[in-house]
Amino acid sequence: MRPKFFKSSNVFLIGFILAFVGSILFSVKAILVKLAYRDTGVDAVTLLALRMIFSLPFFLVSAWVVSGRTENLKFTTKQWIYVALVGCLGYYISSLLDFLGLQYVTAGIERLILFIYPTLVLLISAFYFKQKIKPLQVLAIAISYIGLVIAFFGEIDFQKGQTPTFYLGALLIFCCAITYATYIVGSGRLIPP
Repeated sequence: MRPKFFKSSNVFLIGFILAFVGSILFSVKAILVKLAYRDTGVDAVTLLALRMIFSLPFFLVSAWVVSGRTENLKFTTKQWIYVALVGCLGYYISSLLDFLGLQYVTAGIERLILFIYPTLVLLISAFYFKQKIKPLQVLAIAISYIGLVIAFFGEIDFQKGQTPTFYLGALLIFCCAITYATYIVGSGRLIPP
């Protein structure tokens, strides 16, 4: 049952506020991970385990609230397996790649690379599901990648030469963006609106 403050006129505003706060918290995560690497001797797997432990209560509350809806569809065993695999890809594998990459690159470059995932969602949908890319979307993709290249070259020190670990970190973050985009596409196909 929906609480009274979820009137249809408030849903858009509440959704906007939640998305805004979520994007801020999503951005702060990289800074907190970099601080943990700097101030402690912790490794990526331990940090990821701590993140999962702290987020577990939120997932449990969300599952409890949503499970009481009468309009929920019943999944088959095969659908549950697909949902679990996509969830593992999007939450565990993506997060692990992100935390590993953050050992080698700054939080700023991590954000730049990671936030291209919407373009990857568009490209995966176009190639795998044959969805047509509109001209405005092509322009948005081009601007995104041009901006990424400009910012990326701003991080590279051409006089000293860049360490191989910088490129390894950038590659790990890019793989994180790919796995997260795959999760978004897969969950959009598996989980009905």
